[in-house]
Amino acid sequence: MSLFAKSIDLPAWAAFGLRLIKRLALALLILVAIGLLLELASPLFFSSRSTRYLIEGGAHDPPAWTENPFFTYRFYPGRLAPAPLPIVARHTPSNNTIRICLLGGSTAMGMPEPAFGLGRQLERMLRHRYPDQTIELIPMGYDGANSHVLREVARDLQRLNPQAVIVLTGNDEVAGPYGPTTRLGRLHSSSRIARGMVLFSRTRLAQLIAGTFHRIFPARIDQMAWQRQEPITLRGRLRPRDPHLKTVARSFRKNLDAILTVAEAASPAVMVCTVPVNLRDCAPFSTPYLTDEAAAQEVRETLRAAAAATAATNRFEATRLYAHAIQLNPDHAEALFRAARLALDDNRSAEAAALFSRARDADALRLRADSKLNALIRECADGRSASLLDAEALFAIRSPQGIPGRELFLDHIHLTFSGNYLLASALVHRMEFMGAIPAAPTAHIPTVGDMAEALLYHPWGRAAQIEALMQQQLRTPFRRQTTNAETLARLKEEWMQWDERVAAFTPDTTRAIFDRHLASHPDNAWLAIRTAWHLLKANALGQAETAATAAYSHWPHRFDTRALLALTRACQGQEARQGIDLLRGPPGSSGYYDIHFASVIGQHLLERGQLVYARPWLTYAIERDKWNSDAVIALAETLHRLDGVNQRTATQLRQLRQRPHPPFAWTIDWLSEALRLLDQDQPAVGLLQDAIKRNPRNPLLWEELAVLHTLLGDWKTAFDCYTRSEELAPYRYERYLKWADAMFRLRQYRRAKIQMNRYQTYMPDDPDALELQERIDAKLPAQPESTDPDEDKPARRFLWE
Repeated sequence: MSLFAKSIDLPAWAAFGLRLIKRLALALLILVAIGLLLELASPLFFSSRSTRYLIEGGAHDPPAWTENPFFTYRFYPGRLAPAPLPIVARHTPSNNTIRICLLGGSTAMGMPEPAFGLGRQLERMLRHRYPDQTIELIPMGYDGANSHVLREVARDLQRLNPQAVIVLTGNDEVAGPYGPTTRLGRLHSSSRIARGMVLFSRTRLAQLIAGTFHRIFPARIDQMAWQRQEPITLRGRLRPRDPHLKTVARSFRKNLDAILTVAEAASPAVMVCTVPVNLRDCAPFSTPYLTDEAAAQEVRETLRAAAAATAATNRFEATRLYAHAIQLNPDHAEALFRAARLALDDNRSAEAAALFSRARDADALRLRADSKLNALIRECADGRSASLLDAEALFAIRSPQGIPGRELFLDHIHLTFSGNYLLASALVHRMEFMGAIPAAPTAHIPTVGDMAEALLYHPWGRAAQIEALMQQQLRTPFRRQTTNAETLARLKEEWMQWDERVAAFTPDTTRAIFDRHLASHPDNAWLAIRTAWHLLKANALGQAETAATAAYSHWPHRFDTRALLALTRACQGQEARQGIDLLRGPPGSSGYYDIHFASVIGQHLLERGQLVYARPWLTYAIERDKWNSDAVIALAETLHRLDGVNQRTATQLRQLRQRPHPPFAWTIDWLSEALRLLDQDQPAVGLLQDAIKRNPRNPLLWEELAVLHTLLGDWKTAFDCYTRSEELAPYRYERYLKWADAMFRLRQYRRAKIQMNRYQTYMPDDPDALELQERIDAKLPAQPESTDPDEDKPARRFLWE
């Protein structure tokens, strides 16, 4: 009784706390009950999608597993979700099949062009070395996948029962899903919370919540889409000692342990690789500065003095100054990188390697796997049956002066053709050492030259790859690297060399080479896709359709394959409705894929000048998602150019009407009036204005509206639109390039020159800008400038000068 009495006579604050705990527990139970009820009832409201990485391939016979195109919808909005690479894996493979699963992110998937990546080269090597075996290389991952995602992907290894599993991950731990620089990652600092969110994404309730959120806030998705082109904000920067990095390390260790455990249960041979990155030729993306402004200013002044000493070839003084700057700020990534390059030039390789590694680890934008994560990979492999392939050490051994650089890397993390070849050949030898392949080899591993020839990498693939890299260097965060100018100059020189090699082949010869390779490898869907694109660019539309049909026969379940086939037919005049039906595929949800590829097809037709064919594709994309600013801008350009065609036609009709005895005079008058009314409507301007009303904070829409008003002669309104776009996105210097192009089209060459100079102040190495600059300069001395009658007005004078 005394104990019971004591339990009754609680202090007031304790009684209040007890009641509060009970109420919170009750509220939590109610929320859980509501969540379970919604999870059970969700099939009544919408058709949920599978959350597994592999799904049944209904279009394939015999039955096979295929990649789930909506798997990435668990981690991204549909419009931004990357697509997994193609998979067609039979439920019951033949007895002589060697099945290998490759888990990883963009490096493992062979980005930026998977047709030449690690998986393709590894598969090609094994097929050449074991011609009597059927080799299946199954890529399990996508561009941007990190260990949180790959742990979910690994669940399907049991379905495949592979002979070998290869794990290569680590670059996307900070910037990938649930990383500390992402929206969800910034909400927590616990590996358990991150794992809980991943598990919750498996539920139908999570799909329902995400779908509802995206429908309620469509402008936010469009904003996220264009902001990918903008500089990463300070929220994406992490200092080397940021506590979030400890969470990243804990999550990575737990996830990698779980992945290897599942892989070892599914396959007798498991290999886990450390992650090599570009150290020598990739400057840090961002540097963490000292919070003490006085000390930070001293570091800046010391670095300026060190740069001046380097320019004056006073290497001893430069070394001393860099050492002093690093002493003031040991985490100054830029100072570490410059000191490393100076040490490398002095042949102090060991010191340079240590400084390059420190510069990578101190980079505030952590887009490369650091030494801590590679150490964790080695720890996870220790004491397991999984075999460690130390790719970081391998690349160091094969690099000049022991420091990996541009010989093996295209950019910061993605491998060159030679880099992929090096890693693939090492994996072949490791699999043979582990006994993963039961047969004996009957041939040697092809040389890197033979591989490049077999995959048609030289010269077409290499030229296209360099061109894509040049465009990447113009975007953030690459354009803010201190090595950006020299990288662009080197890429431009290489591109000119490879482009000359491409030009040495006539279009007929190129078509014959691709056709011959495709005929000799009819089961190669990757080759069929590349052949279709090359033939499409060469305007061999019928042959392009044949190649696209071959790719479609292998991968009928993929939206990109159906889109390519629809594009080849649209270029030949097929009605858009038939192509859209093909793109959407069998009945069922197509997610955002039909919108994305309809917009892509419309933009491609626009580039080809097939305006009438482009319009219905872009209209369909906007009808499905009126918030898609890319489709809106492309349709506005299409309508504007169609309007120009109408104006020229009206002029021709007026000239025809002025003849003494014009034929069909009443028809000419009717058409002229219809075109005049169409011109007055200006549908392109109206389309952009409606889009801006829905999403007034999108600078791309304001830029495009400014271009249209410029071309229509309403320069005051154009200036207001340009000003608004600058307020919204001050670092989007592309507006100056658009402005210059619009002025050039109006034959306002002097004014075009002014805007071009502004653009080149920030982007001096843009190849497209340099080409436009040459065209402007060619016109300036020969073509007199047309004058604007109101040029004296202050607003106009400020606008242009």
